[in-house]
Amino acid sequence: MPGRDKFTDTLNQVSELAESIAAPMGLCIVDVKFGQQGRRRTLEVTIHRKQGSVSLDDCENISRTLEKLLEEHAAANGPLFEGAFLLEVQSPGIDRQLKTEREFRAFEGQKVLVQTKEKISDLGIKFTGTLVGVDNGKLTLSQAKSFEHGKKQQETTRDQLTLDLSNLVQVRLHSELLNKAAKHN
Repeated sequence: MPGRDKFTDTLNQVSELAESIAAPMGLCIVDVKFGQQGRRRTLEVTIHRKQGSVSLDDCENISRTLEKLLEEHAAANGPLFEGAFLLEVQSPGIDRQLKTEREFRAFEGQKVLVQTKEKISDLGIKFTGTLVGVDNGKLTLSQAKSFEHGKKQQETTRDQLTLDLSNLVQVRLHSELLNKAAKHN
């Protein structure tokens, strides 16, 4: 579909521009997408810092610089996309659902809560773990532990666990796990 290819190319170009700004600041781009707020179209850029948190200043700096680069590109080559938009640069949020390989890579080393379609032996369908990586349609976790919120049960731990992405219902950063990690730092 020709229109879809141009749309994807545009998002990829914006993503490359954003990454060129973010990388020297110790940040990575998690997601770039178009959204809608009422009648206003938005361009949403989500950033992340692997070793720390994203500040409001980080969001503002990326926003200002990216806006300038987009204006320069438009002046030299024409706009990347037609029409007005509101640029929003944001952090991922503490309970973000991870969906793409790019997101899985951005959050490697982070604690996640996983829900699967099928029971994983003694872990069940909900468990926590540390995101090791994603490769060839498979997600790898370390220190996977059974997780049933509010239920007492014998804890099962797996040192390493590899799952097919097709078996996942959801993988999300988990605020409870992040809060515990912040208290120990």
